[in-house]
Amino acid sequence: MVLLSMRLFVAVDLSEDVRERIENVLKVFKDFKGVKPVERENLHITLMFLGEVPDRRVEVVRESLKGIRFEPFKIRLKGLGNFNYRVFWVGVVEGNDYLGILAKEVENSLKRIGFKRDKDFVAHATVARVKRLNPDDRTRLEKSLESFKDFEFGEMVVDSFKLKKSTLTPKGPIYEDLEVYEFK
Repeated sequence: MVLLSMRLFVAVDLSEDVRERIENVLKVFKDFKGVKPVERENLHITLMFLGEVPDRRVEVVRESLKGIRFEPFKIRLKGLGNFNYRVFWVGVVEGNDYLGILAKEVENSLKRIGFKRDKDFVAHATVARVKRLNPDDRTRLEKSLESFKDFEFGEMVVDSFKLKKSTLTPKGPIYEDLEVYEFK
């Protein structure tokens, strides 16, 4: 018997305005071999990664998240940073406390049905992943990104979050919204 599963995560999508401003950073990453920029349409803030979830449990996840009640709030994205030069991200400098509370609500809701957070929540939007980078390219990349260190990527209102399916392909992941949870 074959068990089917889906790779799932819960996220807040970035607004079109913010994505447009981030696009300039994505263009910089495209010039470097071994660095994979996130596709513009895939830019988001992950609230919780669930991993591979058996198809039969997806409906339970969907229902569990419906119990979350939240008010819309504003976030501001600013600056570019990285985690150990492996993952480059845009930071959240305003509203990250609300994102943290929302992420905790998601975690508590899913904990009741057996899910655990894989790592501590840090409010950020991943913009590129580094597979390999030689020292010369690293220096060149650092110089190219300098102007984005304190760059204002804009504000947006968070008025929903989504349960998303991620299908990995050789060209990068394809995301699909399975459920949208609107704030009231």
